[in-house]
Amino acid sequence: MTRVLIIEPGYCPYQAAFDSPQAAISEVIEGDSLLLKPFGTSKIGVVCSKNQSRLKYNRQLEDGSTIRGRFLVCGLSESKMLGLSKEQAERYNRLLFFPQVEDMLSGDLPVAKVRPPDERFGSKISFWERLSR
Repeated sequence: MTRVLIIEPGYCPYQAAFDSPQAAISEVIEGDSLLLKPFGTSKIGVVCSKNQSRLKYNRQLEDGSTIRGRFLVCGLSESKMLGLSKEQAERYNRLLFFPQVEDMLSGDLPVAKVRPPDERFGSKISFWERLSR
């Protein structure tokens, strides 16, 4: 199983397991995918949608890149996608925990980190269920 961290606009990150890296990309990413290395290490990558123009703002990462729409954090070996270790998943979960919102008045990104709906104490809704609402 391949463990990845899924980050959706307006929500905290959560871990998910897939049969393969390709399965994770095809189920999570909308359209064609793009691999980024924004964390200053060649062992962790971000897979996001290549065409982000119409997607909802999600996060601004450490290197200043802005991500729109769902994305996932994965392990890397050269440019090959791997699963995350439990420790890596927890580290990047803490790093990306608070969702961000864009400022509609000034256009500054990111404007603020916001407190997300706390699903740890209630029923967790996966992104598949959110899509059907």
